[in-house]
Amino acid sequence: MEHLLAPEEVGQYGRPISANTDKDKLIAYIIEAEQMHIKPVIGDELFLSILEKGDDDERYRLLLSGGSYESGGQVYSFAGLKSAMSYYVFAKYLMVGDFNATRFGVTLKDDSYSTRISAADRSNAYSDTLEVANCFLQDL
Repeated sequence: MEHLLAPEEVGQYGRPISANTDKDKLIAYIIEAEQMHIKPVIGDELFLSILEKGDDDERYRLLLSGGSYESGGQVYSFAGLKSAMSYYVFAKYLMVGDFNATRFGVTLKDDSYSTRISAADRSNAYSDTLEVANCFLQDL
């Protein structure tokens, strides 16, 4: 595995996102989520081990995709690292996904067929998405 989450999995494990979303932007957001949110919580050793063995080890696949397990007679369920990652990536996309760095500076996509959301609405959506991501991550 190169990353815990592939760009095409963002909408599968999290909130729906356009299939036409720039893949390079999603990869950048995935790297940021891994480095800023996931690795500090699970540690370098586990992070690197998941990247190395995640496709082959059943325990890591469960950790990535979510599911349930039993411990001490109790059954626990969780959404998985991919779901948490998807929400972190979506949150980042909400805040900066429509910005483009051009030779003329940073621009915002705007044409006659789109309407920008307000800064307050964007901030609220971002906060809500981060709350879900943090909940999923803490549930692991």
